[in-house]
Amino acid sequence: MILESPLSKMVIHLLSWQAIAIVGLLANPCICREIATQIQGIELDTIQQFTSLLLSTQMLSEVAEDGAISEQTDIILAQWEFHDLLFHSRSRSGRHANPVGGTYRFLGQIAPLPALKPRTWNKSITLYKPDLENLKTSDISFTQVLESRKSIGEHGEMPITAQQLGEFLYRCARIRNLLQTEKGELLSRPYPSGGAMYELELYPVVNRCQDILPGLYYYQLQAHELCCISSETEAVEALLKGASMAMGKQEIPQVLIVITARFQRLAWKYESIAYALMLKHVGALYQTMYLVATAMNLAPCGIGTGDSDLFAKAAGCNYYAETSVGEFALGSGT
Repeated sequence: MILESPLSKMVIHLLSWQAIAIVGLLANPCICREIATQIQGIELDTIQQFTSLLLSTQMLSEVAEDGAISEQTDIILAQWEFHDLLFHSRSRSGRHANPVGGTYRFLGQIAPLPALKPRTWNKSITLYKPDLENLKTSDISFTQVLESRKSIGEHGEMPITAQQLGEFLYRCARIRNLLQTEKGELLSRPYPSGGAMYELELYPVVNRCQDILPGLYYYQLQAHELCCISSETEAVEALLKGASMAMGKQEIPQVLIVITARFQRLAWKYESIAYALMLKHVGALYQTMYLVATAMNLAPCGIGTGDSDLFAKAAGCNYYAETSVGEFALGSGT
């Protein structure tokens, strides 16, 4: 057994059954003398030395008379949830000795995922492409966009148009370039991505959009098309309602853009930091979406939570290969 803790910089290897048994008993408050009566073949002095080791390496907490431990009484530690602190410590250097960064640990063992997801849907809608050269001169200033940017949960009476949705997706997430390298394919898209891997995909869930029927779609970035996955199924409606609840609204968003990650795109190259890097990419994409929506006078709102199992069911995805890591509501401006 191996003991690790996000509070500690140490790793303790337990090589005997007695050591493992002691740790098991320490799951509940007890004293060393009590442990000695329950485990045969080990002296009290040895148990005391072992618990001293656990205390000094912060694998163990002393229990106060009222039953509290430091993780509960320390106002800083009390506000950390176990999984958050563990994730933080394991995705940064300093508290573990694991490889970190672009190690290419599966090079020569597993083929990397292609940069572009294979097309599996036949029914598609060609989207509008804006004139970017014209937008360079007609858009409001960058400073005005930054200063005006905010989350807007209320949408206009008239729904967003297919042209607006097409322009938004083109400006936020299209493919600009595909590069072949010795270690797989790389991309260039409007937002930044570590190592140019670009593992994120977009799935617009349409509730109300002029000239586009309600349903779940996949944004095919190379062709700039919406591929129809399904119409208004029970799972699709649940995705929209869940987004509305997460926003604290009763109104269903006109369009919900579900952001997924093809996890193995990053995990094939990066070690220790792959998932943390995905979340950074979601944030970079959120900001790009906010800025583009503000420039287009649309109503944007990043959403803090979503149901990844529900999305996998709605889209027919393998939860461990690709599922949702972010949601973004979009609608017409008021």
